[in-house]
Amino acid sequence: MREFTVTDFQKNVDACVGVDEAITFDETTMDVEFTDLGLDSLAVYEVFTRLEEDLGFPIPDEDLDDLKTLGAVLAYVHGRLAATR
Repeated sequence: MREFTVTDFQKNVDACVGVDEAITFDETTMDVEFTDLGLDSLAVYEVFTRLEEDLGFPIPDEDLDDLKTLGAVLAYVHGRLAATR
């Protein structure tokens, strides 16, 4: 897979929460927790389920505890992708 970007993450979130409840992810929200941006726990779960499908690898539950911000997700995904190259 190519590099995983903020835009890739945004597409997954948009598919889960819908356009009416859009949350914009960008450089200013890198370190803001998803819950502080308005994503409830069910939405976060749906986003990660879609990410697993898109990325082609599982994200273990114990890793999810550390993935509370966009910055953490990007670092995690980049690390996993680099390990498979």
